[in-house]
Amino acid sequence: MKVRSLFLKPTTVVATVLAIAVTAALGTGFLPTQRASAATAATTGTGARVRLATTSAAQVVRDKVSSIESTPDVVASAGIRLAAKTPTTVQDKAQRLAAFKAIEAAKKAAAAKRTAIVALTSWKSAKVSWYGPGFYGHTMAGGGTLTPTSMVVAHRTMAFGTKVQISYGGKTVVAVVRDRGPYVAGRTFDLGPGTAKALGFSGVGTVQWRVVK
Repeated sequence: MKVRSLFLKPTTVVATVLAIAVTAALGTGFLPTQRASAATAATTGTGARVRLATTSAAQVVRDKVSSIESTPDVVASAGIRLAAKTPTTVQDKAQRLAAFKAIEAAKKAAAAKRTAIVALTSWKSAKVSWYGPGFYGHTMAGGGTLTPTSMVVAHRTMAFGTKVQISYGGKTVVAVVRDRGPYVAGRTFDLGPGTAKALGFSGVGTVQWRVVK
């Protein structure tokens, strides 16, 4: 009796019919599961909370990759950028290295040529002395101030600026005539402080010397 009276209510009949229709549509695939669940909940009046399926992060990544791979322009552009960052071939590296070495060799050759010593006279022996500590800060006869590192020599008549190569104790240096002296008979040069230090010379002694360019 209760069942019969239930079906006699118009709202109950409508809700029942809609529920059956939604269920049938879901079974045949005409209505997506998410929408069917929501519709069923709405028509049944249960008030049940419908949890919609969310797309996972992994699926989003796969969809993005698939869409990029399916677009030739995007793939080509990515290929160009990748090619721009791709290291050069072994042959290219070898050629660049060879060119770099050739340039460095040329630079060294040019530097050596600029500093090459050309002998203008043969080696000679000379008795020399040295000076310095009491003359630091004084102006030399050929210009410039004498300092503890001045690579100079003094000569009585040789032109200022003349380069003299001096050898002593297995060491050889090039000094410039920048001052006058020595004023002691029998001595050819007075070695400046830098020159004497470079040769390890002190006091009075005999050296080998020649004029160079």
